[in-house]
Amino acid sequence: MKITDIETLLLSFPVPKERQLDGWDGGLWGRRQVKVDMAIIRITTDEGIVGIGEPTNYANPEALKVIVEEYKPEFIGKDPFDVEKLTAPGKYPTGMVRRAAMAGINVALWDIIGKAVGKPVYKLLGGCYADKIRVYASAGQLCHDAEGIAKEAAAMREQGFTAYKVRVRLEDYLEKVKAAREGLGDDADLMVEWNMRLPNAKTAIRAIKKIERYELTWVEEPLAAWDIEGYAEVRKAVDVPISGGEAFTSHHDFKERIDRGAYDIVQPDCNQMGLSEAKKVAQLAEFKGLPVCPHNWHNAINTAANTQLVASIPNHFMLEMNRTWNHSCPAFREEIVDNPILPKNGYIEVPKRPGLGVELDEEAIRKYPYIKGPIWMPA
Repeated sequence: MKITDIETLLLSFPVPKERQLDGWDGGLWGRRQVKVDMAIIRITTDEGIVGIGEPTNYANPEALKVIVEEYKPEFIGKDPFDVEKLTAPGKYPTGMVRRAAMAGINVALWDIIGKAVGKPVYKLLGGCYADKIRVYASAGQLCHDAEGIAKEAAAMREQGFTAYKVRVRLEDYLEKVKAAREGLGDDADLMVEWNMRLPNAKTAIRAIKKIERYELTWVEEPLAAWDIEGYAEVRKAVDVPISGGEAFTSHHDFKERIDRGAYDIVQPDCNQMGLSEAKKVAQLAEFKGLPVCPHNWHNAINTAANTQLVASIPNHFMLEMNRTWNHSCPAFREEIVDNPILPKNGYIEVPKRPGLGVELDEEAIRKYPYIKGPIWMPA
C-alpha cells in the first residue's frame, strides 16, 4: 500500500451572536468570538483506503494547510504502516503549526492502518482496556460569574455528567470553586483549571490550600509549563493532585516532568502530538504509576483519536469533553462524522469499527465552508 495524496480541509462555523461573548475570556477583555475553525487532514492510498486526522485548531488553519502541502512530497509513495518513521518528532522542524500538521498526519495514518487490517486502532496500540470511558464536562469559561458557574455545573449533572471542570483566576477562584461545588453536588468530581495563570509556586500553594476543602479531583496547570521545579514544589505541598501537559508535542516534553515529579496526572492530546507520541507518554506515566487523562478540547475526529488512545492503556482515568464554543462547536462535535462519539450518562462507548471508528460525512462538511479572517473581533 502506498500514499497517493494528502489534503487539508478547512471548515468554519459562525458563532451565534448570543454566544459570541461566551468563548474563553472574550467577555472579560472586550472581544467576541465570531467563528470556530476546524482543520481535517485526509490521506488517500492506492488501495482506496482513506484516513482522517484532526490537528489542533490552536494553530493557524491557513498556515497549517501550507505546511501540509510543503511536507506532502515526503509522504507520497510511502507505506502508511511506516507511521512512526514518517512522523517522528525529530524529523521535521519544531513549532506549533508544524507539529500540529504532523499530529494530524500521524492520526490519519493510524486510521488507514486500522482500516487496512480491519481492526480498531486501540487493538494495534496494545489491546482494549475499556469498552466505555468515563468523561467529564469541560466548561466553566472565565467570562461567567459565580452564579453562572453554579447553574452550568448543575446543568451538566442533569445531562448525566459526573465530573466538571471550571476555569478560574486569582480574582475569582474562591467564589467560583465554591459555586461549582454547590451546583455540582458533593457526589461528583470537580476539577479546577488555572491555564498557567499563577506567577510562582508560593502563590499557587497558597491559593490551592484555600480550595482543598472542596474535594478537588485535580488542579490543572497552575504554573507556566517551563517551571518544572515549581510544579514539583506545589505537588509536594498541597493535598490535591496536579495535572498538566496539554500543549506538549512529544514524549520528550513529558519525560523530564514525569521524572522530576511535576505531575500526578498527565494530559497528552493526540491533535498536538499524534497517537504514536501520546501512547509513549502514557507508557512513561505507567512506569511511574500515574494516570492519563487526555486533553480533548476540540472536535469529533480528535475525540475519536483520544478515545482510541484511552481505550488502549491500563492507566486511563477520564476523557475531557468540550461543552463550550471555544475552539469547538456542536456541529463539529456531532455532525461532521457519521458515527460521532457522544457522552451518555457520563460515559462514551468505545467504537468497534476499524481505524478511528468514524468516517467523514461529506454532505455535512460541505455545509461549513472556511471563512477567512480572525476568530476574534472587538466586542
